[in-house]
Amino acid sequence: MRESGTAKGARTSGKKLPPASGAPEAEILELGTEDGLGKFVIQSMPMRDLYRLATQVAGSDATILVYGESGTGKELFARLVHQLSGRRAKPFVPVNCGVLKGELFADKFFGHEAGAFTGAQRQRKGSFELAADGTLFLDEVGEIPAPNQVDFLRVLEEKTFRRLGGEKTQPFDARIVAATNRMLHKMVAAGEFRADLYYRLNVIPVTLPPLRERVDDIPPLAEYFLAMYRHRYHKPDVRLAPATQDALCAYSWPGNVRELRNLTERLVLLCAEPVIEPAHLPLEMRLATGLPAAEYGHGSLTLEAAVRQAEVAAIVRAWAEAGGSKARLADILAVSPRTLRYKLAEYELKLV
Repeated sequence: MRESGTAKGARTSGKKLPPASGAPEAEILELGTEDGLGKFVIQSMPMRDLYRLATQVAGSDATILVYGESGTGKELFARLVHQLSGRRAKPFVPVNCGVLKGELFADKFFGHEAGAFTGAQRQRKGSFELAADGTLFLDEVGEIPAPNQVDFLRVLEEKTFRRLGGEKTQPFDARIVAATNRMLHKMVAAGEFRADLYYRLNVIPVTLPPLRERVDDIPPLAEYFLAMYRHRYHKPDVRLAPATQDALCAYSWPGNVRELRNLTERLVLLCAEPVIEPAHLPLEMRLATGLPAAEYGHGSLTLEAAVRQAEVAAIVRAWAEAGGSKARLADILAVSPRTLRYKLAEYELKLV
C-alpha cells in the first residue's frame, strides 16, 4: 500500500499477496475491525495516492468529508486517518446518521440524564461524549434531518454540548470525519442541507474511487477474501481459475468492495469443485462481462432460457443507468415496481 514504509500508528499484517501483471506486491493494512472490510488490500496507484493523502491530513484536526459510492470503504478511510493520527489511542466512534430521526438523533449524539424522558431510567452517554478526544465518524451525513442539522452545527461551533435533561455543559474535542454517497453541494442548492454545516464539514474533501476505477486492486482483494473464507469454511484448496479472475476484473462492481467480499464468500461456500470457474459466477455477472453464450446455462437453446438471458441482461444494463434507484430502474425498463420485484426474485438478482 505504501512506497516508503508504513506511517506510525498503522501496521501491516505481515501478509504479502501475489502481484498482478508485474506490479508491486500488494500489502494488507490492519485497521482494527473484525470483518473483511477492516483491512486495506492496496495495489493500485489511486489507492496509494489515497494513502499518501491520509498521511498528509492525519496530523491535523481539520474536518474531513469523504465522498464515495456504497461499499468503497468510507469508514475504512476514516479509521485509517484515525490510526495515522495522534488520536490513535483514543476512541473511534462510528454513527450511521441515516437511521436517526428527531429525538432518536438527539439522544444518540447528546445522551441523556436519568429521568430526562419517559423510559430514561438511567444516565446514557451519547456519541459526542463517547468520542471524547478521539474521532467521531458520521456515516451518511447527508441524511441528518434539517432540525437536527442546527443542533449539530451548534456543537461544532461552540465545542460544547449537554446531555438531554442535563444542566452541565461538557466539552467536545473529537475530530470529525463525515461520509456521504450524495452530492451535498447539490443538496445545499436545493435547500435540503444547511450551507453553514456543509462548509463546516467540507474542509478537506476526499473522494474514494469505485472498484471499477482501480482494477489492479481486484486480484489481490479477491485473493485476500478467498484466503479468509477458505479458512472460515475449511476449504483450503479453493482457488480462482484464470478466466474467472479475468471476469472479476471485467465486471463493473456496482456494490464495490463489499460486493466482491460477499461474492467471494458465496463462491467459497457453495462451489463443490476446488477451482471456481466462470460458470460458477452469477448469471448477471456472466452476462455483464460478455462471457461466451455457452456459459449461460451450459448452452441451453430453449426459448425459455433465451428469454431469461435477455431479461437478465436488460436488467443489468438498466441498473448501470439507474444510479442505484430501483424506482428509476423500473422506469427505464417500463415495468411497474411490483413487476420489477417479481423479476428480481425470479432471477435471484441482488442489486446493490
